[in-house]
Amino acid sequence: MQRIICRIALLLAVSVSLIACNHNDKKISGWEINDVYHSTIITPNAITGSKTFQGPPINTMDEANTYEMFGLKAEQSKQGVKSYELVAQLTYFSQWRYYDSASQEGSPANAFKVIGREAGACGERGCIFREVLSISLPEAFLKDRQSKGFIVTISSKSGIKTELYVPPQYIQGYMQAVNGSK
Repeated sequence: MQRIICRIALLLAVSVSLIACNHNDKKISGWEINDVYHSTIITPNAITGSKTFQGPPINTMDEANTYEMFGLKAEQSKQGVKSYELVAQLTYFSQWRYYDSASQEGSPANAFKVIGREAGACGERGCIFREVLSISLPEAFLKDRQSKGFIVTISSKSGIKTELYVPPQYIQGYMQAVNGSK
């Protein structure tokens, strides 16, 4: 009887520790500052004198079986003015979700726009749908989140919410690439 009680206690302890681990802060392993810095693509436009800074993609899958591919992008004008955005490509099965708004850590996003939507092949799991979205981000917001990262929640007309987490290492490496500092 005592062995059974010990086994139950051990099982409960393991279960509680696994549940606790499940609720830890989100972390994306492998995103080191140097990796992001060196993976950011800088594209100058000789005609306009502007530059585009495209951060490497972050790839994840959420509980609603949404494949998420997202990253930071900046445009720098000839005069040196920079504008930042988070560009997200969300791919899923079933029916259109029609993402229509975003919030940055509980506050409505400055500017949200749908870049494109397309339906792909259909199979046993249903049809593949893809939505490409953009959320404008102030430079001050990115600088402020370099030590803790941030979450953007994208909401759809169908009621599904998708959370995109951008870790601090990603922001730090990206901002170093954009600002030409190391």
